[in-house]
Amino acid sequence: MRGPGLAALLLAAGPLLATPAQASAGAATPAPVSPTATPAPPARPMLPTGTARYAMFLGGERVGLVELTLRCDGPACRASWESRQRLPAEAGGGLRTRRVEVPVDRSGGALGPARLIEPSGTRESALPKGAVPVMLAEVALAAAASGPARACLRAADERTGMALQACAVRRGEWLEVTVGRERERVRAAAGAFPVEVELPAQGVRFRLDGAAELPAAAPRLFGVKVPGPEDARDAAAFCGTRRDPEPRPDAAAGLPAPAAPGPTCREQTAAWLARAREAGLAGRTAVGVAFDGGDHVWHAWAEVHVGGRWVPIDPAFRQAPARGPRFTLATWADGDEGARAEAGRRILACWGRAAVTAGR
Repeated sequence: MRGPGLAALLLAAGPLLATPAQASAGAATPAPVSPTATPAPPARPMLPTGTARYAMFLGGERVGLVELTLRCDGPACRASWESRQRLPAEAGGGLRTRRVEVPVDRSGGALGPARLIEPSGTRESALPKGAVPVMLAEVALAAAASGPARACLRAADERTGMALQACAVRRGEWLEVTVGRERERVRAAAGAFPVEVELPAQGVRFRLDGAAELPAAAPRLFGVKVPGPEDARDAAAFCGTRRDPEPRPDAAAGLPAPAAPGPTCREQTAAWLARAREAGLAGRTAVGVAFDGGDHVWHAWAEVHVGGRWVPIDPAFRQAPARGPRFTLATWADGDEGARAEAGRRILACWGRAAVTAGR
């Protein structure tokens, strides 16, 4: 349903699907064949046709929907994948759409280039012939992994054309899947569209729902969990941003108490900054990801300029100075609409696409 990945597993002339043992065996010496015998072509599972609609969840919050379609006319088919997401208000609100179309055969192998339709424009991306577009990887693996043996296939990222390896092992009604370096859990029966797809590292889940619709309101951002290391001390970076340095314990001496009214961290930060301005202090809002004692979450807090440096204050967590680990994506002062718009772009670039990574 999306596309990370790495190198192809099978030769272009080989079968679409194989076990790892078959793939690693290399070219074997062919057995003698009678001049009148015609070798049977390798079996290639046929994929289901029709349209499957999925509700999309991010950090447990419903954010949009995806439609996966496979239409066939004889041996030639056309696969399409279309996503529509409602954006958080902090990322500018509105919708984010994307559509991908690929001509494929009945087993999902690419017959031509991928066509990508995005807000930035339309373009084509060449795919290796016979490779399964990643939007069909889970469907093709569900058809192939009917038993306990590990099944693998050649796949390709529609955005880049990069060749990938996708593999799955069936555990009851669930498949343990890897697409490139991305690990997934897929609930699917052979010959059917998946019922559920989970991407744990991204906190993303797709659930089959023929009545799925876009959320009526912008989804919640602040407080939504972000995947990260179990031990918060290992947290090192988020979306290209290094962990904030820890402030001195006495950095907030003499500042207003880290408490303010409001239903969310955004309102509490605004209320605390208003009090700081009344005290003659220069302050600004910071947004990013912070550790709340149990999880890494999207969060907002205040920064105030004291002694030639910016000191983080967290009214929602009652911390002065604010403690880590936390990762500041952007800041803006009251009335600075340019900086606030840039913060929205930074949030949009990282929302649902990044996890807190480890490293000490």
